[in-house]
Amino acid sequence: MQDTNSPHAVALENQLTERFGLLLSQTQLAQLLGRTTGGLRYSLSYPSDRQTRALKACGRKIGRRVYYPASEVARIILGPNGE
Repeated sequence: MQDTNSPHAVALENQLTERFGLLLSQTQLAQLLGRTTGGLRYSLSYPSDRQTRALKACGRKIGRRVYYPASEVARIILGPNGE
């Protein structure tokens, strides 16, 4: 079983929370990943890799918008090893 509270994941989560808050909008997520908003939206519509599928799955719909929890984004960015 993998450790979801690795020091790297906690540090990245803290950085994301300080910069964006607890929930990231698609615009903020695109900025974090160095993508355009349209490019991110297209990638999430047609996910081709594990990381993109995980990002799409962690999205939370609030009203008409989709937000991404900073804790889950940090875990996804670091990958399965948490490093």
